[in-house]
Amino acid sequence: MLIVFHSRCFLDNFIKVASLNELSETEGKAIKINNHNIALFKLASGEVYAIENSCPHVGAPLHNGTIEGKELTCLWHSWCFDLETGESTNCPGVSIKKFQTKVEDQSVFLCL
Repeated sequence: MLIVFHSRCFLDNFIKVASLNELSETEGKAIKINNHNIALFKLASGEVYAIENSCPHVGAPLHNGTIEGKELTCLWHSWCFDLETGESTNCPGVSIKKFQTKVEDQSVFLCL
């Protein structure tokens, strides 16, 4: 069993958002939960990250971006973000909202 935590959240605040087998290591998945547009990413390591699915530059959908390691690149204008921290790696002072995730029994859970 793999459990991955990326920040603090009370256990009862997690919502099941996907099965692990629904996620690909080559592309993100867009979901909408409680008026939040979220992009989910599964890395080769099995870690799952969740971020706001809108680039702060001009609102491009980030789930269509490319991933190298833990870095996500927006396809529209190549703004890059660290999936672990949410910080831009090429635009200082810019960040995206990230959400805590956990994987348990092949299910992906998200904390809003």
